[in-house]
Amino acid sequence: MTEGMDRRIAVIGMAFRLPGADNPQTYWRNIRDGVCSVRRFGDRELAAAGVPADLRGAPDFVGVSGVLDDIEGFDAEFFGISAHEARVTDPQHRIFLETCYHALEHGGYAATAPGTRVGVFAGVGFHLYPLNTYLLSNLAHPDRADDWLSGMQVAVGNHADFLATRASYRLGLTGPSMGVQSGCSTSLVAVHLASQALLAGDADLAVAGAAAVHVPVALGYRYVKGSILSRSGRCRAFDAEADGTVGGNGVAAVLLKRLDRAVADGDTIHAVLLGCGINNDGAAKHSYTAPSAAGQRGALLRAYEVAGVSPDGIGYLETHGTGTFKGDPIEFDGMTSAFREHTDRVGYCAIGSVKPNIGHLDACAGMAGLIKTILVLRHGEIPPMAGYQRPNPALDLDTSPFYVPTAPRPWPAGDGPRRAAVTALGVGGTNVHLILEEAPARRVPAGGAQIPGLLPLSARHPDALAGLATALRDHLRGDPDVEVADLLTTTALGRPHLRHRLVAFGATPSALADALDAYLDRPDRSDLRFVTGEPAQDAPVFLYSGQGTPAPGMARVLYDRFPAFRAVLDECDRLHTEAGGRSLLAALTGESTSDAVWDTEFAQPALFAYQAALTGLWAALGIAPGLVAGHSVGEYAALHAAGALSLADGIRLTRLRGELMHRATAPGGMLAVLANPETVDRVRAECRDLDLAAVNTPTNRVLAGPAAAVDRAGALLDGWGVRWQRLAVDRAFHSALLDPVLADLRRALTTVPLRPLRIPLVNGLDGTVLPAGHVVDVAHLLRHAREPVRFDLVLETVGRSGDAPLVEVGPNAVLAGLGRAVLPDRPVTATQRRGAEIESLGRAVARLHATGAAVNWPVLLAGCGGGRVPLPAYPFQHRPHWIGPVAAGPPPAGADEQTLRAVAAVAEQVRGLAATQARLLGQLAEVVAARPATEPGAPAPATDRHNGSSVSGV
Repeated sequence: MTEGMDRRIAVIGMAFRLPGADNPQTYWRNIRDGVCSVRRFGDRELAAAGVPADLRGAPDFVGVSGVLDDIEGFDAEFFGISAHEARVTDPQHRIFLETCYHALEHGGYAATAPGTRVGVFAGVGFHLYPLNTYLLSNLAHPDRADDWLSGMQVAVGNHADFLATRASYRLGLTGPSMGVQSGCSTSLVAVHLASQALLAGDADLAVAGAAAVHVPVALGYRYVKGSILSRSGRCRAFDAEADGTVGGNGVAAVLLKRLDRAVADGDTIHAVLLGCGINNDGAAKHSYTAPSAAGQRGALLRAYEVAGVSPDGIGYLETHGTGTFKGDPIEFDGMTSAFREHTDRVGYCAIGSVKPNIGHLDACAGMAGLIKTILVLRHGEIPPMAGYQRPNPALDLDTSPFYVPTAPRPWPAGDGPRRAAVTALGVGGTNVHLILEEAPARRVPAGGAQIPGLLPLSARHPDALAGLATALRDHLRGDPDVEVADLLTTTALGRPHLRHRLVAFGATPSALADALDAYLDRPDRSDLRFVTGEPAQDAPVFLYSGQGTPAPGMARVLYDRFPAFRAVLDECDRLHTEAGGRSLLAALTGESTSDAVWDTEFAQPALFAYQAALTGLWAALGIAPGLVAGHSVGEYAALHAAGALSLADGIRLTRLRGELMHRATAPGGMLAVLANPETVDRVRAECRDLDLAAVNTPTNRVLAGPAAAVDRAGALLDGWGVRWQRLAVDRAFHSALLDPVLADLRRALTTVPLRPLRIPLVNGLDGTVLPAGHVVDVAHLLRHAREPVRFDLVLETVGRSGDAPLVEVGPNAVLAGLGRAVLPDRPVTATQRRGAEIESLGRAVARLHATGAAVNWPVLLAGCGGGRVPLPAYPFQHRPHWIGPVAAGPPPAGADEQTLRAVAAVAEQVRGLAATQARLLGQLAEVVAARPATEPGAPAPATDRHNGSSVSGV
């Protein structure tokens, strides 16, 4: 262990399904308002659940529990689980799997970088109402045949051993994964073990949690005098009327990370774990199930020793607080004696228990209390103890450090951070005490770089995507001050990118909410405010634009922002200047706003360098083309991208080509005519010095020739009312004016080694595809310089190549516009638009992401300064996955035979265990009932050997 290492642990995520609440806002409101979410079941509910009439009609039967809705529902498709496997898996395991995912998502780590080790520490079990499990109630039955394979699947889907490892397998988590079982303290033991794994370096992140769900949902118990269960059906912790506890269902998990790393990474921290005390009572107590004040005291003292703080600074203590008349005073004795080791103060620390609100959640009880305590710290408010009226007379409350709040009260900030504690005590004597501190002010990593206004969302099902978009829109409307950098960091880096994808565009939360509204209104329309898609089969097609597109300073923004772009451009500049050329960087990254046309000698290598840098940037972003094509001189950058031309040879060749064309040809010009072929032929008939230089589309052709001829053609077109555009070039490429340099160009081309293509290239002369392995020869490049560009044929070929998106790799959107005109049903995007460099790159990334590209988002987000924040959870699409108890009637129509054949071997073992447990519980109840009653007003002192019942204090 590193000496002096910060041993504090941050809680950075949480998720739960608890009685009456499945989100922090509702849970806190219920706690603050003293709401009891425990239900009393009516006779009809109990009958439907299979509770026999004589049992539910017995005067000592109590039908209560804190319940969860829809325990039969599960999104099996999301986790890649078959319907059959889902049906034979315990709802506790299924709900925990969803809760585990939501906890990771809440912390911003549902997706993690490669090599990130995420551990899972979790337990499962509801034993308070014994033998009421999905396995015993619904799956195990003697009529189901012996089938080892089916039986094994039932065992794996129901036993505690497989809860944590199933989550690790289904979510792809590679840190330590283990089941934790210590009765009612299970979930806090899981927190302790998860924290130790983080401190030991065994995990980078860790999920700790538990599940406790009984089946059937509607049930109860027969009251046994002296037992832990309440005769009245109400839990009244530390109250004079306390007569026991009641059960409740719950599943909860927290996501933990070392505090120093969470702060450095800009994570949202909900609370800080300062230390934990854990021990066991041992044998120094009345019976195995009895509590021990001395044991509990030891756990508390150990926790404060580890945390390095005094109980004097604890303002709130969430107790185990089961509401048993004898167990509560024992716990009170233990915590009072521990506090008195450090302080003489009286009545300064509030105590609480969540069990009166939601019932005793067995293995999940400590987690429910931990999350409550986190919310107490977050809100800076002490909530009331639900149902509390007057103290248990066995509590020496007035002289203790504690008080019981009966109404919400502010918890004012002091000189230091607020601190609280939480206790969980398990049957069998494992005691846990955690010390918590309120979260520090959030520190986001330093940024300042321009943020692309994107919000990527995805889902496995279209309905889930719509539900997620709705939730995010409402969240943005409710929190308009959330940082766009945090939104993008959380959704791009912290969530997996699933099949159905949506990216909303907007520079502010309000604009993003408007974009989500537009999507929800008409998700199938084309709209500039959002883009949707599903993964395409093919990698994108890269289209490299020609010489008429460069402009001074066009590389400045990307050069300053992206190291991958900068590295390529720096190398190109070095190669160019060493060959005798002037600096490319000065023109490409300078502040000049001049619109002067670059001379050909400089423009061609400058364009190649810029496009090679863009290709390098796309590679850093995780995007590689499956097909390339170039327009005119843009084909040289396409050859480089395809692996046929090295960077050094590309710079040398474009410089020689540009030098020849600039120095050995007469000045000329080019103009694009936006008209039908007949009009172009008419112009050429009037201006015979003009050659056809390019056919871009049926209504977009380029003419080239002497400057005077270009001027005359423009005047003619103006007179005819035909649209045209002069290109920003100083030579007439692809025209007869180039003929004098072709021999010298041939000699220059022979000096450059050309390698086999690694990526297919669409020939700009005729639209044919040159496959991988083809070697482009000198003759091709010579024709390419002189003959017309047939970009119309390129687009035809691309249109037949599949559904791959088209990406223009150049300084503007000339080719993208041509692509949209010819292929309106294909995704087409431009890497850059002048004056909107980051926005246009972000939109291009978004469009490729929407078609399934595996974007390397950290490259795009570098320097933005965003962190991870809680956002609405993924809306699982529940379908019922359930096998009813055999006694309830015939199986549903369509149930498969495999589902109906539970393994006899497992069933027999379970039934044998159940019979043994039932017999022992019956004997125990008889022993308890035979003991002399103790007057409620004067119990014996709450010490180890003086608790009067073997089952009353848990």
